[in-house]
Amino acid sequence: MISFTCVAMLLPRLILLVCLARFASAQPVLPADEVESLQVIARSLGKRDWNFSVDPCSGLLGWATQNPVKGFENALTCNCTFANNTSCHVVS
Repeated sequence: MISFTCVAMLLPRLILLVCLARFASAQPVLPADEVESLQVIARSLGKRDWNFSVDPCSGLLGWATQNPVKGFENALTCNCTFANNTSCHVVS
């Protein structure tokens, strides 16, 4: 049987851990309608390197080209300060 003192010592730490995990996992995301618009643009341009399995504002997997050749830049710029830093919008 766990003593009251032990529970009293562990409970605040458990609550803090849960709060930190929730805060750390709350990444801002691009709304679905903007993702759909990017999919239409990708089809129109014949883009095959945009990976829609990740959030376009993440900068991962094909959403930004490191050291691009001039005239062939491939980047998506997002502002992720909307809705208390939980929502992004494409700005360029």
